[in-house]
Amino acid sequence: MEPLDSGTSRDRREAVALKGMLALIRWLGPRRGLAFGLGLGSFMSRFVPLRRGVALANLLAAFPDSTEKQRRAIYRSMCRSLGVVISDFARWPLMSASDFVEYVDIEGMENLERVRDRAGGTLMLTGHFGNWELTSAVVASLGIPVTVLGARHRNPVVERLFTDYRIASGVSELTLRQGLKPLVETLRRGDVVGSLADQDGGADGFFVDFLGRPASVQAGLFRLAARMKVPVLTCFTMRAGTRWRMVCEPPFELEGIDPDRPEDVARGLATAYTRRLEARVREHPDHWFWVHRRWKTRPPGETGPDASSGR
Repeated sequence: MEPLDSGTSRDRREAVALKGMLALIRWLGPRRGLAFGLGLGSFMSRFVPLRRGVALANLLAAFPDSTEKQRRAIYRSMCRSLGVVISDFARWPLMSASDFVEYVDIEGMENLERVRDRAGGTLMLTGHFGNWELTSAVVASLGIPVTVLGARHRNPVVERLFTDYRIASGVSELTLRQGLKPLVETLRRGDVVGSLADQDGGADGFFVDFLGRPASVQAGLFRLAARMKVPVLTCFTMRAGTRWRMVCEPPFELEGIDPDRPEDVARGLATAYTRRLEARVREHPDHWFWVHRRWKTRPPGETGPDASSGR
């Protein structure tokens, strides 16, 4: 565990509060913990608005024919879904590999078996959608080596807490702060590398239409996959009543693209990933984390404020 004397005093207070809440949820048990998570989400949507203006602006741009009442309902449901994810995450230290697998209905198991049986590594992508943390934990519980690319948190104590929970579930972790070499070695070793690829990719990203607007897609992972010629598949974990449904889709097969042109392959992979993510978001709009300024970076020559600015 990250020692509590690291980070600022605010970091330590936040970490203590988070640890206390997670311990409370574990003490409540699965059923009452789920009710706590739903209540926590409802509380957040009303009294701790998570970039509500950004989320509502994003929803308006993505669903221009929706009413304000409908958009606010999606936002509230998104917050409740996040509360459920938190309540689930709290119980990870108590769960065995069989618990993870039994808790989730898996569709596309044959695609995971293809990954498990091949010699090289695989890139497994999801997004800030549904229970994205659970996805890698379930794959690891199936006996498939998984390493996730962890995002840097502004609070190093909280970041360490998340890392410890992932490790306890059998998932290894890398960050890009360590450079590309460990990531390349992990893929060559044959691991599945899990990552989120749905945040703004900046000026160097690939611009792909996403929910009706061009969005910059982070290009680095797709360029690496193209150069190494590793398969790329997607897995999304969605709520199904009091359980979860994990859908693992087959690796992308790019038609009409020369496999010896890495930049074309990378762009094709980014486009194919974005199409799959968009289909899931349209199917379950309350599962996606609408608070990101996903369209922050605009294509060259396009002027005007980002529609997700909330202004």
